[in-house]
Amino acid sequence: MGAGSSVRRPAAPTKAAMAAIAINDETIVNISKKEDQLQRKIGAEFANAKKFHAAGKKREARQCIQKKKMYEQQLTTLGTSKMNLENQKLTMESLNTTTKINVALRNGKKAMKKQVKTLGGADKVDDLMDGLEEVQTEAQEIDTAMNRQVGLNEADDDENFAEFEELMEEELAADSSKVDLGRAVKMPSAPISLPAAGTKRVMTDEERELAELEAAMAG
Repeated sequence: MGAGSSVRRPAAPTKAAMAAIAINDETIVNISKKEDQLQRKIGAEFANAKKFHAAGKKREARQCIQKKKMYEQQLTTLGTSKMNLENQKLTMESLNTTTKINVALRNGKKAMKKQVKTLGGADKVDDLMDGLEEVQTEAQEIDTAMNRQVGLNEADDDENFAEFEELMEEELAADSSKVDLGRAVKMPSAPISLPAAGTKRVMTDEERELAELEAAMAG
């Protein structure tokens, strides 16, 4: 048999309870039919009583009223019995539901106890989690070790970085020299004539062209 065969399924209502509920239902239906009949008889006796009273037949009218009261008493008794049966039916249905819940809770309890036993209890679970943490830590350490470069040390790194800085300084110095040389070669093409003392200032090419343009526009 399977592992779950030992767990009981929620029990269905017993045959006795099922039979009792069925009898209640049938009896309630029959009572309802009887009530309808009594209601019709009560109405008929009341109608007959009115007819006899109108015809002056007081004795017949009185008999109709007596029958009407008798039917009303029966109707009241049936109503009380019907209410008791309905209450009993509700009680039995509630008990059946409670029984199902009780069996389900017991089966759930057994299943949980079995699972807890399989896990070994809270202490075993704590040990398992501690072991997982240790394994994970060790795996991270292995990963770190595998990613470490082989054949290089900190001294070699410092020496290589110093050589790199020296090369960078040389390149910067060379670039600065090129910039200064370029500035020295780029000299203004137009000569600058400084006026001598007591002499007329020599106009530059730009000033001459500007003066010619102004004269042409004025003419």
